[in-house]
Amino acid sequence: MTVFHEPAPRDTALEEPGPDSGEEARTIRPGRGRAVRFLVALAVLWVCYTVLQRLLSGRWWVMLALDLLPPATFLLMPVLLIAAACAPALRRNRRRARETGGPVASGPEEGSGTSASGSVTGSVLRGPTVPGRRPRGTALLLVCCLALVSAAVGWPRNGVRLSALAHQDSSAVGDLRVVSWNTTWWGQDVDTDRFWAALRAQRADVYLLQEYIHGIDHRQENLRPVDDLARIRREFPGYHVVSRGELITLSRFPVTGYELVGPGSAVANRPDAPWLEVYRAVKTLRTDIRVNGRPLSLYNVHIPVQIDPGLHLVSPSFFGMLRERQRTRTAQFEGLEAELREQRRRGAAAVIAGDFNSSPVMGEMDELRATLRDAADSGGGLYPRTWNELVPVLGLWRLDWAFSTGPVTVDRYRLDGMNSLSDHRAQILEVSL
Repeated sequence: MTVFHEPAPRDTALEEPGPDSGEEARTIRPGRGRAVRFLVALAVLWVCYTVLQRLLSGRWWVMLALDLLPPATFLLMPVLLIAAACAPALRRNRRRARETGGPVASGPEEGSGTSASGSVTGSVLRGPTVPGRRPRGTALLLVCCLALVSAAVGWPRNGVRLSALAHQDSSAVGDLRVVSWNTTWWGQDVDTDRFWAALRAQRADVYLLQEYIHGIDHRQENLRPVDDLARIRREFPGYHVVSRGELITLSRFPVTGYELVGPGSAVANRPDAPWLEVYRAVKTLRTDIRVNGRPLSLYNVHIPVQIDPGLHLVSPSFFGMLRERQRTRTAQFEGLEAELREQRRRGAAAVIAGDFNSSPVMGEMDELRATLRDAADSGGGLYPRTWNELVPVLGLWRLDWAFSTGPVTVDRYRLDGMNSLSDHRAQILEVSL
């Protein structure tokens, strides 16, 4: 309502005061104004975070903590912002429908010249003569625009694979079946027979397995190697076995060689190197095989976790741990990326799979995702997730990845819970050369 204490300006129509208009101005609008300001501030902060995250993730060690967000957040937050911005218009539309006894079209502004009863009151709603209405509509439109910008900037981080929906499984039988799985300390806390039965049931031609170790904590002091070669040969007769550190690869096809990639190369020619040193250095194991006469390189990968759990999470050493983790992870990624650039230059066929301890949120994955073919394009669902399998409510992250390059086709890709024997799902690939 507009009230003039002096004569009203010429050509200005006065709005007839309704019975509740003063109360609405005094009580409802200030609250709505605060809510709108909060929503605008939230939208601005979120779009700023999204942009900075794209620029800094993988480059600044602080982002290792901030990047713990579930990837779906980068899609859900813009959706929630738009829903919150549209909610007032929807409420007004429903209220008017109740008051007029029928559907009423609503625009971006409340009270566009029509009173609650539907009577025309004139041109009083031009510009700022009705306090808070047009500015509020503009602010909510700004929220929607910012939400769309953040959704576009953060799209590569949200974990959604639209391409998987359009994929149709090939009817051709692949040349080999590859299983990649983080075994969680080689099944030390589960029934041994169930563990081996789950591995056998996959009937894979190649197994890329991580955490071929035992231990009782994540700080490495109590980790120890495993020697299960006798059991492996009983369970998988005729398979070739390549193992170093915590990585072990089993292949039904002949092995023509193997190589330690990145920092692991420092211990390649040191058979007497301390086991813990080998464990810390060897995070990518390349195994070369021949499949029906054609060469294929297999990369078994386990990038160090970004944050070690433990008491240091609430101690001053937390920041030092983050810096150290950034250093070690960067070295491993750079070594793998340099190796794969050479493979692509030669046009060699390769499959790269394992536990990267990196979600789609994290910038460390950018080069691999940009230069390799993601196996999830061949299946795995709209939102592939591999961790945490043991706590379903936390199953929001994809930490395990599989890629291919060169003359390799992933015909089918799926994720298997492996009967909850690990907190990671297994990746199952049907591959053709």
